[in-house]
Amino acid sequence: MKIRKSGFAAAVAVVATTALLAVSLPAQAANPTVTIWGDKDTKAAVMPSLTKFGKSAKITINWVEKDFGQLRAAAITAIPTGSGPDIIAGAHDWTGKLLGAGVIAPVNLGANAKKFSAEALSGFSVYGKVYGVPGWTENIALVYNKTKVSTPAKTGAEFAQAIKDGKVEVGFGATTGDPYHFSVFATSFGLSQYNRVNGTWSNQIGYGGANGAKYADWLASADGGKALNSGNNGDWSTLQGQLKDPNSKVAYWVTGPWAVNGLTTEETSYGKPAVKVAPIAAKDLGVTVFPSIGGKTVHQFSGVRGFWQSVKVPGSKKAVVVGKVLNFLASSASQSAVYKLKKLIPANQDALKTVKDPILLGFGKAGKAAYPMASFVFQDTTWSTLGKAEAALISGNTA
Repeated sequence: MKIRKSGFAAAVAVVATTALLAVSLPAQAANPTVTIWGDKDTKAAVMPSLTKFGKSAKITINWVEKDFGQLRAAAITAIPTGSGPDIIAGAHDWTGKLLGAGVIAPVNLGANAKKFSAEALSGFSVYGKVYGVPGWTENIALVYNKTKVSTPAKTGAEFAQAIKDGKVEVGFGATTGDPYHFSVFATSFGLSQYNRVNGTWSNQIGYGGANGAKYADWLASADGGKALNSGNNGDWSTLQGQLKDPNSKVAYWVTGPWAVNGLTTEETSYGKPAVKVAPIAAKDLGVTVFPSIGGKTVHQFSGVRGFWQSVKVPGSKKAVVVGKVLNFLASSASQSAVYKLKKLIPANQDALKTVKDPILLGFGKAGKAAYPMASFVFQDTTWSTLGKAEAALISGNTA
């Protein structure tokens, strides 16, 4: 893995004292405050139970709301100055860049380590060390409207026909693509974002060879990639609206659990002139596995949202109290509360056992073969390069 030496050295220097270990540390500050930087949706999911915990433990939780797209860069800028958060909340594939910048420290999950799957932990792990606390998992599946298709496509041929008929939508930009969602199609041709070695990612791009050529041909085909409905170039309201609209031929959406609430509880307006459509009744929303277009096993990406501790925490007066907060965020109590409040799939296996929602269980079943997203320092460049290549093939702009 290509990690800048300066950033890695900074992270290694603090391994000896992590927030979740019982070690000899400076006296804890009176009336301690733990500052967390996170986006508004994560705040809404986590803070109700975290606030109750804080009151019980006599810890003040200071949640600083940040735009999700700017949060990581802001933390990388702030932490080296001695400011910034004690805990960062975000997506696991930030790990490489945060570590490369030297702004996060390893954590020791202690007994909680056994409560997480190897896949959930792998997204926060670099060179065998765990740098984050998994919070909840998410993966994409084939979501469908049962009023438009009573029995979903089960074979590759049936799925291919649905795509040809314009019944399948996936959000992607005409110039930027969306390799996260297109992993469904790419991996069905035997490809992976990077080559896999002994069950983990290498840093070698895995889109070449004969399988890569077959995938490229499919993307450029009028009955293949070109037939996928982008929902007006990925516009969220259009994607929601088309699946809901009884007059739209769209019956399937390649998406994740984050779309469910909007589909089942919200009225949507889309198009010009605007069309208003009612929510889909929960009983009429289905979730199923992806049939394979290319004949190989589909390995869509799985993601894990979670929490890192700042490199400034170990050895400081806040180390113990930050460890208590991270320990709570890792707990079944915290993650069960988040599931009940926001229907997010817990990473903690004890909390996961409490999930009964059939839609979320459908996502879990669909994601059994999912690969965790890589978290290399250079991951942003890989996303951009693959996305633009896929978009160019679909649009025909490959010159």
